[in-house]
Amino acid sequence: MIGGDQSVALFGKKNIDNGSDNGDGSNGDGPVEHGGDHPEKAKAFFDHARTAHDTLNYAYAVQCWLNGLAQDPGDYDGFQGFFQSVQTLVAEQGKKANKSEIAKGLNGKGPIGKYQDALLNWGFKPGDGSLSLKAAEAAGALGVQRVTNDLGKIALQQARGKPKKDNFVRLMEAFEKAGSYPLAVEAGEEAIKLDRSDGELQRRVQQLAAQSTISSGGYDDTGKEGGFRKNIRDADKQAMLEAQDSLSKTEDVKDRLVKDAEAAFSERPNDLPTLERYCKALLERGKNADELKAMTIYTNAHKETGQFRFRERSGEIILSRMRRTVASLEAKSKAAPDDAAVAEKLASARKQFSEKQIEELRLQVENYPTDLRRKFQLGLTLASRGEHQNAIEYFQMAQDDPKIRPQVLYAMGQSFLELDGWEDAAIDTFRQALSGVVDDGSDMALELRYGLMCALQAKGEADSDLDASEEADRLAGAIAMKKFNYKDIQERRKAIKAKIAELRG
Repeated sequence: MIGGDQSVALFGKKNIDNGSDNGDGSNGDGPVEHGGDHPEKAKAFFDHARTAHDTLNYAYAVQCWLNGLAQDPGDYDGFQGFFQSVQTLVAEQGKKANKSEIAKGLNGKGPIGKYQDALLNWGFKPGDGSLSLKAAEAAGALGVQRVTNDLGKIALQQARGKPKKDNFVRLMEAFEKAGSYPLAVEAGEEAIKLDRSDGELQRRVQQLAAQSTISSGGYDDTGKEGGFRKNIRDADKQAMLEAQDSLSKTEDVKDRLVKDAEAAFSERPNDLPTLERYCKALLERGKNADELKAMTIYTNAHKETGQFRFRERSGEIILSRMRRTVASLEAKSKAAPDDAAVAEKLASARKQFSEKQIEELRLQVENYPTDLRRKFQLGLTLASRGEHQNAIEYFQMAQDDPKIRPQVLYAMGQSFLELDGWEDAAIDTFRQALSGVVDDGSDMALELRYGLMCALQAKGEADSDLDASEEADRLAGAIAMKKFNYKDIQERRKAIKAKIAELRG
């Protein structure tokens, strides 16, 4: 734990001397050049970082996170914790946040030092594409795949805003070093679009595409120790593996899997893969006591390791149990629709489930700040509760993910449409979404046109706007020509035409 003057502000109080034990987890080990093989030392830094963050000492927290990542560069929870602390620091202190003072206390050199510096610079300005690229390259050089993927995806999206061949090539190489071949191919293809005369680049991308196919199938490790179907040593283990892969396990098989996983966990209670196999076996058997035991194990693992993924899984179990309660009450309500007591219980269960779901999603968004899909999911859940203003905030953040951008903009347009006086914002959002749709005849394009039509219809009604009503009519006609019974298109077109007649009248 951080004690005494170490728990107060970093600057002007106590400097960090990497050559001695300062209570920051360094243990006097001095500069770190290679890292990656000291998870226990990393944990010490991360523990201090959490305490510093919780006591509002964000600058010191950032420094501890980075020094922990020097010991274990690929620790994803450490990376997420760093991002949370540095973003809070910048938000709280703005230009007063002293990056150079933090840098003075970092304990890395060589590739590790570059990794720390790149993360620190990017953390202060995550919207700067050049800094995102450098951070992705530094992570890729260390072969830390998940961190490279997160940083690289951000850099890739930013690079598309100001496309340069060299930037895409550098990202391709970073992804390749980290073993993220599908993303390497994606970056390489962007580079090819800018220079189709580069035959060597095309050859490299083809090789990466082939490597991506091979790696995804696990074929490149076949025959190697630890490779494809690794650790199969005898027929009994092969039979167990096949049992685990089966989609329809018998109760006897489930009991055997739990028994074997429990025995392994008893022997190696601190081995996280063993812990996860045990919890998986418990949840697949699915008895009430199994779920409660898995929840307890995950909760304890979160407390001991600080890894949020265990807290997340515990929350998933709670939601699953609540979801079953709702389903059971729905069945009872359907069987006895006039039973007021059942209806009251169902309404209460739905409300509790919705509140818990939002609580869990907020925790996930907080702990995985670069995962835009989680922000999208939180926005959808808030919108389903009618909290459209809050939902829009998360949609606006999630729209930067190009793979889900049309869906996000559609949802955001719908939320604007639910707010009085925001018809123009809804129209602009639907137009923006349509402009990015590649397949004009896709279901997504049809859905967006319908949304735009509804927004234009709403504007025509609210503002007595003839132009908006006429455009809505044209869209309604086009939708009906493509799919005559699409949703309520016929009723809407009648209402739109009636409004046009009124305005022209």
